[in-house]
Amino acid sequence: MNDRLKQTTLIIAGHGSSKSPNMGRPARLHAQWIKDQNIFADVKTAFWKEETFLQDALEDVDTPEVVVVPNLACSGFINKVVIPREMGLDGLLTRRNGQTIHLCQPVGEHPNLAALMAERLHQVMEDQQLSPSETTVFVVAHGNPDPDRPASHDSAVMLATRTYSHFPVQAMLPAFLEEKPFLKNWEKRVNTPNVIVLPFMIAAGTHGARDIPEFLGIELSPQQEIDLHENGRPTGPFEAAPGRLIWLIQAIGSHPRMAEFIVDIAREKLASQD
Repeated sequence: MNDRLKQTTLIIAGHGSSKSPNMGRPARLHAQWIKDQNIFADVKTAFWKEETFLQDALEDVDTPEVVVVPNLACSGFINKVVIPREMGLDGLLTRRNGQTIHLCQPVGEHPNLAALMAERLHQVMEDQQLSPSETTVFVVAHGNPDPDRPASHDSAVMLATRTYSHFPVQAMLPAFLEEKPFLKNWEKRVNTPNVIVLPFMIAAGTHGARDIPEFLGIELSPQQEIDLHENGRPTGPFEAAPGRLIWLIQAIGSHPRMAEFIVDIAREKLASQD
């Protein structure tokens, strides 16, 4: 397998943004870490909404195999439609001009993601001396108001359930920015003094940085934003409602171990195609 990986290009594919320059930052950091491990022939990033664009991702890639790992939370529209369309793929497996291109499951579907989230929660709660019986955790996803695109909703609900099985707290609740149950109504669903918000978001866009604090009714200082989004340090407590203290945790997609998950997914895909 190692010899095969040395003849394979890994492309980490994401959404990107023309308005939020930091959105692709986690993918680029993961790519650099993987490149430093010298596992693949080359490691690249490509995005739908920013350079390098998905439609240009395969230019100058001449390895016999290419493995595309979507840096996304779930198998939704972007994974199933946008990436194949923009990259000119036939589907999960594309063979052309002597090259084989494998399209993988998104990194957000890695089986160990719930354990990683539980580990992160446990660490934060231990540091802050928070009792599980007095803590509610919101697993926050983007969501989609279109009922025909339920992937974000279903993935967040499943992840919250699996995370709870690893680390039980008083309540582990899914919440969304663009569909019910809305995060902005968080206070109606809480009966504990402590609240932790953990975004199930893979990219570092405006949702985690601005929308979530706004919906919670809190305001981060510039230094708190840097500590949270750039340095990965939890932020809080904030008293957003009487008798309620809130802590924010960096979106899970920025966790360094996500790079390991990307490698895992690429390896398993190639192994399944033996």
